Amino acid sequence: MGDPGPERGVTGPAATPWWMRPVRAGLVAAGGALMLYAVLGAVTDRSDRIGGHLIFLVAVLVGHDWLLMPLAIAIGALLARTVPSRARAETTAAAYVSGVLLVVALPLVLGLGRTPDEPSALPLNYGRGLLISVAVVWFAAGATFLYRRWRRPARSPTGEPSRR
Repeated sequence: MGDPGPERGVTGPAATPWWMRPVRAGLVAAGGALMLYAVLGAVTDRSDRIGGHLIFLVAVLVGHDWLLMPLAIAIGALLARTVPSRARAETTAAAYVSGVLLVVALPLVLGLGRTPDEPSALPLNYGRGLLISVAVVWFAAGATFLYRRWRRPARSPTGEPSRR
């Protein structure tokens, strides 16, 4: 059963699960509250660091809108063209989670902040940890694909479930 989707010819609002509207509303409300908190914090800051706040804001906007989003769109378009539709959901999710892991772990892997006089700073093998984490993500994506494929009944050319 599951939710109807493009593979069954249903698109648009009918393909959206009932619980998605309150989830979206909650996410919009949380994002708005966080932005309001950040703006109020920057405006009411009594220090003379308003220039630093503006530089940070511009860096975030440029990094997100001119670097991160075009890269995410390009990767999504590449996956849409190269990955079969039956494996696209798992592959796309694994690619994006891997990208987030890479962004978060890259400063640790590169050793940014490590100094020779303090060996306890960044003491672990973060490259190995990143590789293990990405491998777990892709293993989970593959397992999810295989499980969904196993659970989905085969269809005949007429669209009816075939008996195996």
